[in-house]
Amino acid sequence: MDRKLLSKFFHYNLPRDMEQCIELFAIFGGYDEPIDTDQSIESLIHKHILIPFETLRENLLLPLNDDPLYINLLHAIAVGDRRQGSAYRRARIGKERGNEAFNFLRDSHFLSLERSREMPLIRTHPKQRFKKEIEHHRISHKFRFISPFLRFWFAFVEPFTRSIREGNTAPFYDRFHADFNAFVGFTFEELSDLYIREILAVEFASDILDSGSYWNREVEIDLFTETMEGDIWVGECKWTNHKVNKKEFHKLEEKCTKLSVIPDKIFLFTKRGFSNELNSLKDKRLYRFCAEDLEILARQP
Repeated sequence: MDRKLLSKFFHYNLPRDMEQCIELFAIFGGYDEPIDTDQSIESLIHKHILIPFETLRENLLLPLNDDPLYINLLHAIAVGDRRQGSAYRRARIGKERGNEAFNFLRDSHFLSLERSREMPLIRTHPKQRFKKEIEHHRISHKFRFISPFLRFWFAFVEPFTRSIREGNTAPFYDRFHADFNAFVGFTFEELSDLYIREILAVEFASDILDSGSYWNREVEIDLFTETMEGDIWVGECKWTNHKVNKKEFHKLEEKCTKLSVIPDKIFLFTKRGFSNELNSLKDKRLYRFCAEDLEILARQP
């Protein structure tokens, strides 16, 4: 995530608070026109996306030549877990063709690659065999869209091209209302990682070696940061309307145990705050943040 993209959006549109900013940024981050943040999200989508749909789509998809291979792959990434293997399966293309498509989409400024930090299997001798599910597991990198607007388009808009052209926007809005809250969660995760790299690393006087999500065959952690000093910071992000409780903290601890990792710092990021039980938890490694704490990212870097 580019901090300048968020800062430009914030100063261009002046949302009333960071919760609204994050929700609108998940749709319009990277969209070049100003939006009226006093209007409802549905009104903004209608005005800026559905009414100018044909012109917007033509300009957006111009580098793709309306090729279904690229469009299907972008949709698969936008609605899936972003892993190479699952995206190729969802788009029904093989690895070789998928890699060629990704290279084109990267060069065309649609996608970037987030590399896996999972270590390959270590065999104590050449003929050692593991369980079938372990033997068949393949390390997979993940794709990222260059901007939130591109991800939103291929997750929610492009799949309903036909009905939108026919003037029937109900299928689009049905999908939007069903899935949008979960969709925003990934944008919140990206901004939380940005907060770690740009703000917390400075506060803790640490140099970041690597930062992002972590995933392997068994475990996925939203935020996993390695510092040049040898520390490991982990974190989880919850974009939900209820307060996060102590159970989420213990789930994260369990994930770390599976990885044989003892984190030096634990970060919890939430939309609406924390339960009294979690707020009263005494653990010097634990740091709690809500959406409003991320406003510092929106200031000019």
